[in-house]
Amino acid sequence: MNSSADVSITYKQSDAVAYHGNLAADWEDRYQKRSFQARLEVLEECLQGRELAGTEWLDAGCGTGTLTRFLAEKGCSVTGLDAAPQMIEMARGRTKDHRQRKQMRFEVAGGDFAGTIERLSNTTGSLDGILCSSVLEYMPDAEQLVDEFARVLKPGGCLLISVPNSQSVVRRAQVGIYGLGRRVGRRWLSFIEYSRNEYSTAEFEALLMGKDFRTERVIVFGSPIPRWLQRRRLGGSLLMFVAVRT
Repeated sequence: MNSSADVSITYKQSDAVAYHGNLAADWEDRYQKRSFQARLEVLEECLQGRELAGTEWLDAGCGTGTLTRFLAEKGCSVTGLDAAPQMIEMARGRTKDHRQRKQMRFEVAGGDFAGTIERLSNTTGSLDGILCSSVLEYMPDAEQLVDEFARVLKPGGCLLISVPNSQSVVRRAQVGIYGLGRRVGRRWLSFIEYSRNEYSTAEFEALLMGKDFRTERVIVFGSPIPRWLQRRRLGGSLLMFVAVRT
């Protein structure tokens, strides 16, 4: 694992939660942009050929529930979990009149896990699948969260998890632009301030293997660059791992 050390800033986990909470009102609009539409496209690819009807899923770090609704429309029963109350409020509002509303519920991460999602309340071996999209980079203890995913998934359960691509030239450019902005008193690409963890494909595959996951597929994607360039190893800023609990 690499940390974005060249923009090293000490912050509490609550800072990242507050940052995302402040984005809740406009979060859905981001899915109109090419970079966020790529998340839906990749999720569709990852789910192809999987029997989803009647399965139990967790959307860990669900935001306003865009991907939660996507899973529900595929036949899943989904719990959306997010540490930012503003995100959950928006998610519940958008689900109220949804055709699959009975297949979804939304919860604020809190209680025993103190405003984070590093400890889950789910019963051991109770879930068929977990989606964790662009969350791990903001966690102070990423490995603990993957441990929890392994605990609550059934054997053979599916984990779809995306992490920043440390080898991506786009990611390197984003970190550089953020650092330049700090030097001139601007907060360009401010999410980088909270994005502490990034990985190469080999690093994260090894982490998953150590937590009893077998990687089936890795998709490179992300950023507004053309799709053909996103999918190259040094292109897209994100890596989506399709892994199975062994």
